[in-house]
Amino acid sequence: MLGNKLITRRLINSCLFLISLFCLLLLVPALQAQSKEVGNIDFEIDNEKISSALNRLANEAQLNFTYDAGDSLFETKVNYTAVNKPPLVILDDLLSNSNHNYKQIGNQIVIFKDKDNNQQLVSPEPESTEEIAAADGVIIASSYQIDTIFESITDTVFILDTVFKLQTDTLLITDTVFIEKEKPENPAKSKYKSKTIDYFNPQIARDYGWSGGVFFAPVLSNFSLANQTNTLSIRNFSLGVEVSKAFNKWNVSAGLKLTHFGENFNYSYSVTEGGFFVTDTIDEYYTVTQSDTSWFYVTDSTWKPVDNQEYTYDINNRIGYLEFSASVSYDYFTNRKYRLYAKVGAQMGVLIYSSGIAIPDANEPEGVDFADINFSTTSYSILLGTGIKYRIHDHFDINSELYYFSNFNEVVIDYPISKKISGLGLKLGVIYYF
Repeated sequence: MLGNKLITRRLINSCLFLISLFCLLLLVPALQAQSKEVGNIDFEIDNEKISSALNRLANEAQLNFTYDAGDSLFETKVNYTAVNKPPLVILDDLLSNSNHNYKQIGNQIVIFKDKDNNQQLVSPEPESTEEIAAADGVIIASSYQIDTIFESITDTVFILDTVFKLQTDTLLITDTVFIEKEKPENPAKSKYKSKTIDYFNPQIARDYGWSGGVFFAPVLSNFSLANQTNTLSIRNFSLGVEVSKAFNKWNVSAGLKLTHFGENFNYSYSVTEGGFFVTDTIDEYYTVTQSDTSWFYVTDSTWKPVDNQEYTYDINNRIGYLEFSASVSYDYFTNRKYRLYAKVGAQMGVLIYSSGIAIPDANEPEGVDFADINFSTTSYSILLGTGIKYRIHDHFDINSELYYFSNFNEVVIDYPISKKISGLGLKLGVIYYF
């Protein structure tokens, strides 16, 4: 009777093991087939967090990662370089020095701590036949030695959120007693909440992608060739395009724009030569003293010029530059909607048109045509600015930027007074993320 029970339990255990092994063999080819669909890529990180590296790997390999955001592993900074490797091989390398593993279903990859890597099976010393019988209430009359049997029983397969988790428990079977490990009714709660991260978020393109934009900027500048004082004018503007490459919070930009400077030159001058004074009586009065009358007269003298010449100018002075700019900006505050940044750069301009009249000497009212003035053909200036980018779509931002510029060189060569253009611009534009 005792032998029949032992044989029966062995058969049941063998069947359970074969069924679990068959299910596992069905899952492995499917997972391998899915992983082969991903092509080889080049991948490089330099002193970056593993979480940031996973962001980039997900964006380049079109994968989704799910992991415990509170795990300290993903805050670790590493250096890594891979050339023409499959994405899953790169993931294996990133997790090689940790006790973490992963499972893939489709393009969803779940990273978890592999507890089996830290567990070692310790087989207890077999007890004597008499002790086992006494513990389990089995009376054994024979005196033969019963072999101790160790078998690995595959436990139940749990499916949660399309993630297959296979748990195995090693059970100790001695004599004819079947010992089944009791499982808690409620799984232990982790102190860290699982966090699913969507790596198809459009923020990725704003952190590491290319972008292009167009803008218009009204400009307040001191451009004037009419007199010796520099007066601010708002008859200036810039219109252009710009291309940028993002490196996390850093952005490198290059642009091309047309900058127009204008001035409403509306002045009148009068020059007189020679003349004489004309005396006029403007009032008179008298005083009576006894029988005498005394008269008093009030007179005024007016200068009458012999030659009078007037100069009147009413024209719009204007010059235009085709400017090439290069700048670097840093996003000092970011969230899903806003990005605040500071910028520094330089620009070079080429003079493409000029027309108007200048007054080089305030003592000489006669104007000089721009065609007779020796303008500088190129200009060099520095840029300083700060701005905001506001997200309106997955691929579009509205951009507003306040910037200051100042020329290094003079607008006109050998001009009697210094004429370096400087001013403030307010850029208004739209940015598209590729």
